Amino acid sequence: MLDLHRCSSTLTATSVIEIKQYSASLRQEAVKVLADAFVANPLHIAAFGAGRVDRNRLFFRIGLEHMFTGAAFVAVAGGKVRGYIHFNASPRCLPPAEAIPAFAAERLQPVKEAVPRLIEWFSRWSRLDPEEPHAHLGPIGVAPEYQGQGIGAALMNRYVEHLEREGIEGYLETDRAGNVEFYKKFGFAVMREEKLIGVDTWYMRRPRG
Repeated sequence: MLDLHRCSSTLTATSVIEIKQYSASLRQEAVKVLADAFVANPLHIAAFGAGRVDRNRLFFRIGLEHMFTGAAFVAVAGGKVRGYIHFNASPRCLPPAEAIPAFAAERLQPVKEAVPRLIEWFSRWSRLDPEEPHAHLGPIGVAPEYQGQGIGAALMNRYVEHLEREGIEGYLETDRAGNVEFYKKFGFAVMREEKLIGVDTWYMRRPRG
């Protein structure tokens, strides 16, 4: 998922978008970027409430602390983290659906009011995860004031390079119709659409190529 709304801040003509491997030392910056990027996303509003940056920060802090597998990168411009991307190869890209309630009960107590909705949300995603070998994208986010300036595309290009190098499919979920069109530019197509915790959600795949 990626929030693609444009905001007023711009990169200067001399700014270079550098894609760097993520490390724990960048967690605080990455958490802020992700929380700010996702706070207005429909699934996050349904789970945490409108405008709850605090709950989104807790959610992403917990998430980044427990993402032990897969690949993660940040987009750096002007010396600061402006975007983040994570992708993980199947079959370990998501925990089994039956393991999610216990994880949520143990690890997500700081956002306990949202736990039932988070369990429903991620259990559904886990059950729909394709059986074919793939690299599962998520999360991907760009700081709101720097969206629409090529950072999201630079992160996606890094992901697509991985897919092509490994010769595997790509897979993602999104809750924004505008994102569907963005991902289509990178070879993704919608395979399923449904309501999830009351929110329109699209499931997209990119074939091996």
